[in-house]
Amino acid sequence: MDKKTITFAAIPMKNTLKKITILTLVLLFLLYGCKSNDSQNSLKLVKEVDFVLGTMGRINVLSESEEDGRRAIAKAFDRVREIENKMSTSIAGSDVYLLNENAGNNYITVDKETLYVINKGLEYYELTGGDFNISIGALINLWGIGKTNKVPSQENIHAAMENIDINAINIDNQSVRIDIPNVQIDLGGIAKGYAVDEAIKVLRENGIKSGLVDLGGDIYAFGKKADDSSWNVGIQDPEKGANPIASIPLTDKSIVTSGDYERFFMEDNIRYHHIIDPKTGYPVRNDLRSVTIISDLSIDGDVLSTAVFIMGLEKGMSLIESLDGVETLIITNDKKIYTSSGLKDQLNILNDSYEEREL
Repeated sequence: MDKKTITFAAIPMKNTLKKITILTLVLLFLLYGCKSNDSQNSLKLVKEVDFVLGTMGRINVLSESEEDGRRAIAKAFDRVREIENKMSTSIAGSDVYLLNENAGNNYITVDKETLYVINKGLEYYELTGGDFNISIGALINLWGIGKTNKVPSQENIHAAMENIDINAINIDNQSVRIDIPNVQIDLGGIAKGYAVDEAIKVLRENGIKSGLVDLGGDIYAFGKKADDSSWNVGIQDPEKGANPIASIPLTDKSIVTSGDYERFFMEDNIRYHHIIDPKTGYPVRNDLRSVTIISDLSIDGDVLSTAVFIMGLEKGMSLIESLDGVETLIITNDKKIYTSSGLKDQLNILNDSYEEREL
């Protein structure tokens, strides 16, 4: 099968600390267990944590001086906050906030990067057959995973789905209008990945050649470790949190995971998680536990990890196999691991209770 080239390049706070603790332990793979070689033993590991985009962000870099490293990290976090202030649904005055407030009324002139991300969202809607939909805001607000933790009524779900319409997003040069009242844009499934990519640019512009950016699980590892080896990234166990089930070597790649264990609540012994299917109005119910996407850009991984989870194993794997420069690792409820063709022989299984399979 010929592969296609990807030509188009508000998260609740509950469970955030638990998730970050898990990520911290998994990311020990990235930062330790290696010795510096003679050419790089002067590099210092500099680490900072900040709360951005509704989650804990973590940036770790190798720098010639601690001062230079901290300065570069501060600039990267500032860049992330710039993006948040433009694309958040809840920050009054942001581009997305104003678009939603003016739905059915006025065109809003938006920043060029907000327009870029909206256009990416529209293109991914087409690529995924509507499984990724940035006009899903009404449903996201209704479910409020991590806030209300209560199953909405069928009547309210139906009403919210009436307010999902990608065709209501109308672009005229630098201005955007939502044509239909109550249709709401939500960039939560794409903006974080874009922010990771932009943070990496800032670090490189400030002389950082190696490190990682982690914004709530959207991770980009760039350069090499102090011993000149690739970063070794752990894949989280959906059942036991911090314990990685596998690892994979990465250099200058993004790795993003979406899973039903990240943010959820239980009602009548049913798990209701944060990955909402825009076509059913409910959290996705299939045989998947998690989807990990490895790609050149985090914005692509952010979208595709969600879209593939919604699509399911066979349809999702088929999509990834059709794309150039994108790979996936899918874990199912029965502890089977399925990988795309580009990951064959790269995965190191660390947990014997999981088994690698082929479709």
